[in-house]
Amino acid sequence: MPIFDIFLLRPQAAIHACENRRAPLWISAFIFLIGAIYGVLVALLQRGFGGELQGIPVVDIPFWVLMLGNILPGVLITIMIHIGIMLVAWLMAKALGGPGELGLLYRAGGYLLPLSLPALPAVAFTVATTTTTAHSAGSMPMLYQVLAICGATLFLAGLYQMFRVTQNLPSVRALFAVALFAAFSVSILSLA
Repeated sequence: MPIFDIFLLRPQAAIHACENRRAPLWISAFIFLIGAIYGVLVALLQRGFGGELQGIPVVDIPFWVLMLGNILPGVLITIMIHIGIMLVAWLMAKALGGPGELGLLYRAGGYLLPLSLPALPAVAFTVATTTTTAHSAGSMPMLYQVLAICGATLFLAGLYQMFRVTQNLPSVRALFAVALFAAFSVSILSLA
C-alpha cells in the first residue's frame, strides 16, 4: 500500500509512483484530499475568527458557501503547488547532474503531497487571519508551528527519497538537492 510507504519514507513509494499504472489516480486523490482538507480548515478558522470577509460579515455567509468557497481554491492551490514542486525539483535535479525526467518527478512529487498534512493547520491559520478582518485570532498556536515543522521535515525527507529513486542521485547529491530545494523555497516564501 503506497500510503504507508509514503509516511514511512520508504523508497518504494517513489518506485510505486513511477512504475504503477494507477499512480495518476493516487495523485489525483492526494491533490483533492489535501486541497479539500486545506479548504475545510480555512473555512472553519474563518468562521471561528468572525470578522468580515470581503466586506461581508462571516456569520452572514452560509456555511456551505464558505466551505465551497475555500475547498475549490484549495484544490486549485494544491494543483499549483504540485506543479511548482515538480518544476523546482527538476531544476535542482538538473543542476546536480540528474537526468531530469520531468514525468517521473511529476508522479513522485504527487506522492509527496500527503506528507504536508501536518503543516496544513499553520497554513490555514495564516490564510484565515489574512483574509478576514477579525482581530480576535491572536498569534498562531505553538502546536500549529510544531506541526508545520514536522510537515516540512517529512516533506524534505520524502523529497530526498524522490531524488534518490527518480534521478538515481548518490546520497550526498540527493541531500544537496534537498538543501537547494529548501533554500530556494525559503527565499521565495520570504519574499511573499
